[in-house]
Amino acid sequence: MSSPKVIKIGESYHVEGRPRETFQVLNIYHPPNIPGKAVVVGMVSMDSKAATPAHTHGGAAVVAVVADGTVLNQMNDEEPIISRVGETWYEGPGCHHVRSENVGEGDEKARFFTVLIVEEEVVAGDVGGIFVLDAERGDGA
Repeated sequence: MSSPKVIKIGESYHVEGRPRETFQVLNIYHPPNIPGKAVVVGMVSMDSKAATPAHTHGGAAVVAVVADGTVLNQMNDEEPIISRVGETWYEGPGCHHVRSENVGEGDEKARFFTVLIVEEEVVAGDVGGIFVLDAERGDGA
């Protein structure tokens, strides 16, 4: 299956014809039992038919839990998976997240919690380093 076409609109990249997700940081922790690591807890919200261009997470390990709706995700060269409320998925460090889409019916929105464990320097100052689009690196525009 080919990757969806990614286009630049203003200052951001989008899957053609689809709205983008929003990401809200809920908290950042620095547990003493994992020195040098930060735990970033966030919420991803996707309007109806929203999609995220292919991306990586700055070397983070990621666990996601669906709170609302239905989402399709595809990692690396694996088959896509569909996750519903209460279901989870995992992205290992270095994972290439090639597809992320709200595939709910009609106007259904989707939301999922994320927990990312990442090197502290990746989130020093801001959290932009935990979400790196292929298109921004020149890999997929």
